[in-house]
Amino acid sequence: MRRFTVPTPFTTTFVEAVAALNDEFADSGGRIHELYGSFQEGAFNSARPAKYLPAVDRRQFRDHVAAARAHDIAFNYLFNAPSYANLEYTHEGRRNLEELLVFLVECGVESVTVAIPYLVEIISSRFPELEVVTSTIGYVGALAGIEQYHRAGADRVVLDVEVNRDFAFLERACAQSSVPLEIIVNPVCISQCHFKYNHYCVASMGSQSYLRGGAGIPYNQYYLNWCFLQKLQNEGEFLKSPWVRPEDLHLWQEVGIDYYKIAGRGLPASEILRLCRTYLSREFSGNLLDLLGWPHWLTFRENEDGSRLPALDVIIDNQALDGFLDFFARNKPQCRLGCQGCGHCLVWSRKSVSYNDESLKEHYVANMARNLQRLVEEIPSPAESRAAVQGWQKQAARQVVD
Repeated sequence: MRRFTVPTPFTTTFVEAVAALNDEFADSGGRIHELYGSFQEGAFNSARPAKYLPAVDRRQFRDHVAAARAHDIAFNYLFNAPSYANLEYTHEGRRNLEELLVFLVECGVESVTVAIPYLVEIISSRFPELEVVTSTIGYVGALAGIEQYHRAGADRVVLDVEVNRDFAFLERACAQSSVPLEIIVNPVCISQCHFKYNHYCVASMGSQSYLRGGAGIPYNQYYLNWCFLQKLQNEGEFLKSPWVRPEDLHLWQEVGIDYYKIAGRGLPASEILRLCRTYLSREFSGNLLDLLGWPHWLTFRENEDGSRLPALDVIIDNQALDGFLDFFARNKPQCRLGCQGCGHCLVWSRKSVSYNDESLKEHYVANMARNLQRLVEEIPSPAESRAAVQGWQKQAARQVVD
């Protein structure tokens, strides 16, 4: 059975729509078994910035979890930030954490996703009724990591996305693991990116209210800019990202992976449901990037003279990728050792990746390179820093749940 865990926007109709999908695909071998989410901000919150998260209150949260349980759909709460500024080592922090966990149990939450080993052990010891799931931000990509988190109290492990296509590891891990293993099917990160740990740290501070009241601490575009500049400058990077096509889920199921996480917190309900339908049906016709998040490069449309570039369309033809992922399952390349002597992703990118305007792409590249230089070399003024906070809080305040 393919068990999918999906983000929730906490809207009143979302659970009914998910239940309808489960009914529709009841004989498909796949099911949405779990929703996941968190409050918009808090002392112990998730690894996503508040400005992208629904501002659900406790009554709405309780009702949403109850509605899911009524349809035999579990709820997973996210404590997946990689750091809480050591708050968990203080009296105030432990009492805050305890109160939130008591509330979650009373609501009927069945599992929590955690990145910090100390919190894994605290929660598994203090609240044994909760299934503890190790977050992908725990960066488990070795057999030793699975066992370490299991001994700390983890009941399931979401693997580091860097091993999504490491079938030699996946085969051994599924055969030897004492707990179920899970992968994220639609990550957009650059393959083997060693900047992502700090990117998650930065993003998680964007929803933690403890250090500065309100909706967390804002950050600039450095990582977003850097990541998509690499991709626009080297189209092979689009294919190296460790995503899984809906049509190719069987490759992972054959090695023993039964749990699949769909990323997309911050997306509207309609988009999340489209992702759910796509992966349940195991077929997709169109631009694969539509499954991998919003087009981040469009953030960089503003020119130095105040004019605005037209929209750049990047297209990854999903149908042109039939057979692309078979290579990883069959040949088991060690991608962490580099691409020298391989070239598989680059060759396939030449026949599957295209742009609506090649010269326009170069203008985006120039804008992004210039912006990256500015972010590195210029110190923001006090007024710019205040404006960043105000803009962040305004965007977070707009995330009202119906």
